[in-house]
Amino acid sequence: MIENMLTSSLLDLPTIVHGFGTRCDNMASLMPDYWRRRPVQHERHGTRVAVVTEPNEDCGEADGMLTDRPGLLLTIATADCVPVLLAHNNGSEVAALHVGWRGAQAGIVDAFAALVRARGGDPSDWIAATGAAAQACCYEVGPEVIDGFVERHGLPREFVAPRDRMLDLPAIVQWQLQRAGIGQVARRTECTLCHCRDDDGDPTFHSYRRDHATRIPVVDVQWSVIALVKRSRRKGLEPHDAGHWGKR
Repeated sequence: MIENMLTSSLLDLPTIVHGFGTRCDNMASLMPDYWRRRPVQHERHGTRVAVVTEPNEDCGEADGMLTDRPGLLLTIATADCVPVLLAHNNGSEVAALHVGWRGAQAGIVDAFAALVRARGGDPSDWIAATGAAAQACCYEVGPEVIDGFVERHGLPREFVAPRDRMLDLPAIVQWQLQRAGIGQVARRTECTLCHCRDDDGDPTFHSYRRDHATRIPVVDVQWSVIALVKRSRRKGLEPHDAGHWGKR
């Protein structure tokens, strides 16, 4: 079964194709032309953001990618971490970040903003949307994780964890994006641990926390993707590239 991917109206620009995947979305079937040419990064919960220039490029160990080249699909694999899709507000560049609590504490959002400035840009010209992730309703962590955000980032403890030991990572990432100067930020609120597709109780998303005993590493993930639309040599934007997915 192939479902329409989740999207954000904030990223609904004519030069951009994007989506937040669920456990039922088959990327190779949804967008074969993009998928087979996608660059690859090896996520390590770090802060490196790679600048991508070629199809099938191996970006090495990185948790973020940025490109200004049409047709290069930037992909983030998650199973509780926060996927962040970003675009320049004029649709000329796109980026994607994989943000777990380690990456958030280490400063991957600030690393992205620094990269934008190093390339002569301004983070305020960028927009961002975050996808489904482990929410504060279910994401129990040790006190040292909460202490780390309080001590390193000066955040109120009740903001980091609205309930005892329950981390609100999506809220922290949204705050970090805003603090880094990103112009606009939108956030999806589905929880990867407890959100269900229908009354039968089938989970909508893969979750490392929920399924760690039975899941297949690397395979049981959902993909979040963003690309500048491919351009035809003769006809401009390829018609099948825009509006491919329904919005949910």
